[in-house]
Formats: sequence, structure tokens, C-alpha cells
Amino acid sequence: MNYSTRSDLKKALLSSRFFLSAIVVFVILIRSMINYHVLLWHVFDRLYLLTIPMALSGFAPFAAIFAVIPYTTSFCDDYNSGYIKVILTRIGPKKYMNSKILSVAISGAAAIGIPFFLIFSLITLIGIPTTLENLSEAYLGNSWFPYIAIGGGTLVLVAKLLLSMLFGAVWALVGLAVSSWFTNRYVTIIAPFVLYQALWVLLEGSPYNPLYMLGGDFELTGAFVGSYPYVLLYQTTCIVLLVLLIKFGMRRRLKNV
Repeated sequence: MNYSTRSDLKKALLSSRFFLSAIVVFVILIRSMINYHVLLWHVFDRLYLLTIPMALSGFAPFAAIFAVIPYTTSFCDDYNSGYIKVILTRIGPKKYMNSKILSVAISGAAAIGIPFFLIFSLITLIGIPTTLENLSEAYLGNSWFPYIAIGGGTLVLVAKLLLSMLFGAVWALVGLAVSSWFTNRYVTIIAPFVLYQALWVLLEGSPYNPLYMLGGDFELTGAFVGSYPYVLLYQTTCIVLLVLLIKFGMRRRLKNV
């Protein structure tokens, strides 16, 4: 059997669980736009259309689970099946850990990012370019205001797409961190969701609430006037810390293989 980062990534992105997560996310987002009757050709501006799936779909409180489902159980599956012994004899623990972290992070980023890309592409296609004249009141004076007219709102859409991908990567890695310490597939799936919900309750209104990292609309939450660089730094820092935690947990497990 040939194990490589490419083969692991292919396995992550072509799994039924990955497609299920991406499809469900897309359905949730598009359903909100259908329910609010905004799928009309050139009637609403792009950034107004953006507020519907981002704020009114009910997706955000459950977003983390869709990043976790596709591939975060792969480490405990390898470990519990004994297949990891074969892999380690071929590529060694260091390459295995790096490959697994990369594959899981990309699977989470893609599971959230691809549906968002499709929704944002639809918004760009059917929406009127956003200008200062047709701008929704929700954006007046907030951190996105200096960028709303660039490309008719397209720059904001691209910026939020990057946020969604980083968000997916973070929560996929949370699942992998759980997997590396407990090697139980059910705990791996459930624990990140429980943690996400707990943080939402405990940090409501806080700038450190992970829920707000999905869209970066701090002003809409009343938390504080945030900034795009802050959200990028926050999520990047989380990724770095999670990678360190995962490697520590995996090294501990791999010593027993």
C-alpha cells in the first residue's frame, strides 16, 4: 500500500462524508435565500444578499460540526485498525503527522469553503454591485465600510470566503486534536461540537467568541468594532496552537505503536 500526502488528501476530499457535509452546508445557506425571496435577478445589492445566508440561515451555531465530519476521525481509524503500523514503517511518524494535519485542515477548509464559494458566486451573479448609494444600513460605520464599494462588494465576499476556509480548518483541527488524545471516533465528532456550543454560551458578546470568526461581523454582535486582520491573526494563531497540541498528542500515541 502506498501512503502519501496526496493519497491521504485525495481520500479526504473524495469521501462520502465530505460530500455530505458540503452539500448540507450549501442547502442550509441557499434555503435561507429562497425563504427570504432574495433569489431575484438584479433586485438586491450584493452585500445585502450576503447578510441573508450569513445572519439568517441559522448555520453559524452549528458550523463547526460540518468541518469535523469529513476526515477528523481518520487518525483514530488508522490507529485502532492497526493500519498505522504499516504506514509508519513506510514513511515514519514525522511525515505521517504532517500529512494527516494537512489533509484534515484542508478537508475542513474545503467543506465550509466550497459551499460558501458557490453561494458567494451566486450572489455576485444575481446581485447589483454594492455602492455607497445602495448600501444596507448594517454596514454603515462598521469595519467593512472602507471596502464595500471595491469591486461592487466583491472584495468583501472574497475576504469572507477566506474567513470561512480558515474557520473550517480550525475546527477540523480541533477534531483531530481530540482524536490524537482519545482515539475514539465518536468522541472526535461530538467533543468539538460540544466545545463550540459551550464557548458560544460562555463567551456570548466577547470578541474571542469563535462563532464570530466565521464572518467577522463584530458590529452585528455588539461585541466590539473588530478588524479583518484581527480575525485572520486569531484563526492563524489557533491553527498554530492546535498543530502543536496535535503533534504532542500523536507522538504520545505513536510511541505505543
